[in-house]
Amino acid sequence: MNLSLGNYTLSLARSAPAPPPNAPVLISMDQPRQPYIFNTADNPRQNLSLIRETVASCMHARSEAVSRGRFHAYTMRSDLQNRSAQNLVGVGRSGTSPLPHDHPLERLLQYPNPLFDLSDLLELSCQWLDATGNALWLKVRDGNGMPIELWPVAAVSFYIERGTDQLPSTYRFTQSNISIPASDIIHIRRADIRTAPFLGHAVLSDMLDTAKADTAVRLFQSRFFDNDATPRAVLRWPAGSMMTQDQMDQLRKAWESKYGSPTNAGRIGILPDGGEVQLLSNGAKELDFSKSKRELRDAIRAAFKVPQIVLGDVEQVNLANAETSYHVFMRDVVDYTLAKHARAFTRALAPEFSASQHTPYPAPHTLLVEHDPIIPESEANFMSRVSELKQSMTIDEQRALVNLPPLPGNKGKVFVIGGEVVGEDWRKIPTN
Repeated sequence: MNLSLGNYTLSLARSAPAPPPNAPVLISMDQPRQPYIFNTADNPRQNLSLIRETVASCMHARSEAVSRGRFHAYTMRSDLQNRSAQNLVGVGRSGTSPLPHDHPLERLLQYPNPLFDLSDLLELSCQWLDATGNALWLKVRDGNGMPIELWPVAAVSFYIERGTDQLPSTYRFTQSNISIPASDIIHIRRADIRTAPFLGHAVLSDMLDTAKADTAVRLFQSRFFDNDATPRAVLRWPAGSMMTQDQMDQLRKAWESKYGSPTNAGRIGILPDGGEVQLLSNGAKELDFSKSKRELRDAIRAAFKVPQIVLGDVEQVNLANAETSYHVFMRDVVDYTLAKHARAFTRALAPEFSASQHTPYPAPHTLLVEHDPIIPESEANFMSRVSELKQSMTIDEQRALVNLPPLPGNKGKVFVIGGEVVGEDWRKIPTN
């Protein structure tokens, strides 16, 4: 069975060669070259099985915040095109011009494919980064070789094959038996020295013990209530009672069948003459995991850098620290993740359109992809900016913003700067 997607055909046959089990991760350029780049520092499938409750809440809080990001394409100003890439860092919007909405790159950023919008792709990409350390986007090309669609790729069972230059040349996915050239993959990594430089490392991999402990606590509580909160017990008979192993097994199975599971809750247990039940616990004290659960939850939140207020936890939260923690979250997590995606698009996607003959700009030219600012502006900064803006607008222009007519006699064609009134010719007008 084959599935066609653009220029690629995915086969369900499992004839692809698997990488050697001891294939090393490239840590430095000095270690011996290997034909495969394989991640031995993470177990993505194990990580996915630990996405439960608190972990899932943190991952969704991060991905939902990142999914609000928007990207736009810009062309570098002509007097800056000859500067090195290193010197272009920090040029910012003042050194760029936005591309029109019908430009192929801008259109691709706004409408990646017919099924997913950009927010869907960003949400998936952020979750893959948290769970596996890698996010892969597939570029689907038209007949002319130009990217026309972007699709998410599961970053679970894949490894990278090197080319003759020892750099990544092919991404091989073992589950679907498909190989994709590295030029058709946008690879976004969560960099880490344990998997650098071609693979990423998952946030979840750094907190496996914490996630396992949190899962164990919740599973214990679930199993406790499965038997109507009845503690584990031992069926005992007086010393000297003769019971074969088969009889003991039958009695145990009969007891579990009649009095096990919530469907049998509330029934009265009856034992043969001489039998008694010995409880192995003193009560429901095992359920008092409040402190340990709170510590595990806080450890998970700290690993994901998610503040309490984002998860709706308002314990020991006030207006001051809530705003500060949310601002830090948006700056250090959300804005950083969007900037990482923007740099990946600039590196792996924009150059394909820079050399294209279909663009209305003279080649060669430099295209950049940047994300819109997402950090909320404080009220004090906003009022300060409005105050400065008002000084650059006449009274009539300010009145027009709130749908008021101009003042009669051209009295509104003046600027108010501080406590002074200045005319359109920037000459001071006496107020008396």
